[in-house]
Amino acid sequence: MTLNVLETVVPEVAQSVAVAAEEDASAKPDLAAEEKAAKEREAKAVEKAVGKDGTRTEKDLPAEWKALKRKEEELAVKERTLREMEAGIKAEAEQVRRMHAEIRQMLDEARNVKDKRVKQLVDMLSNTKAKKAAEILQNMDEDLAVKVLSGMRGRQAGEILTFVEAKKAAKLSEALTALQIPFQQ
Repeated sequence: MTLNVLETVVPEVAQSVAVAAEEDASAKPDLAAEEKAAKEREAKAVEKAVGKDGTRTEKDLPAEWKALKRKEEELAVKERTLREMEAGIKAEAEQVRRMHAEIRQMLDEARNVKDKRVKQLVDMLSNTKAKKAAEILQNMDEDLAVKVLSGMRGRQAGEILTFVEAKKAAKLSEALTALQIPFQQ
């Protein structure tokens, strides 16, 4: 048993052992005798700390040992709490990931429905007379009107634009050229 371990377990005995060790070191006896004496002192210190039946009771433990035990219990409680919190965070992260995927799917579906409706509007206006289609486009939201015109054949869109007011037709034409999506029929 080393002096450090002894200090931790039985501090008052460790001091007397340390003093005795210093005295032995100053006397410089041979190593075998010194080791034998140290072992005897350790045995006596342990004998003092341990009862006659060889067991220690809680009241025999020094205050430091009790404090270490309390700290160990506190750390165990904190570790358990941290593990529970980590599990909760992982569960919430998984739930957020699932919700994110669900929202992305819903947005894709909504985009598909919107695209489908724009195509229906393109078909409807394509089958309407140019003058009437121009009136409808003129009153429509500019972004939607551009999408509708981009879905039409060029000749058909041009014919409709001839009946749209000049300023509005210029804006729609400008927006059509700035449109980043490829022409689709």
